[in-house]
Amino acid sequence: AGEIDLSNATAVEDQVTSGLDGATAVAVDLAGLSYLDSAGLALLARLAGRLAGLAGALRLVVPRDAVVSRTVSISGLSAAIPVDETVEAALAALDRT
Repeated sequence: AGEIDLSNATAVEDQVTSGLDGATAVAVDLAGLSYLDSAGLALLARLAGRLAGLAGALRLVVPRDAVVSRTVSISGLSAAIPVDETVEAALAALDRT
């Protein structure tokens, strides 16, 4: 379990973007998160925008029973970024893009 909040969002974003290594189709698994605040939501929105600018795609993995499921839903993020229940489903969807 982990958290993405104001205290670590910049470091997480730096790690994610440096780990992209040219990838333009990315699935981010949020199943293990115990907390996601507005800084984390903004990070995901920026990542989606960055990938879209490269003609890529971002998908979030958020099982229904995940702690952050409600946060992703009520924030409207799930309307902007496709959400899948499993990593396998996200990867399959990215393969079709």
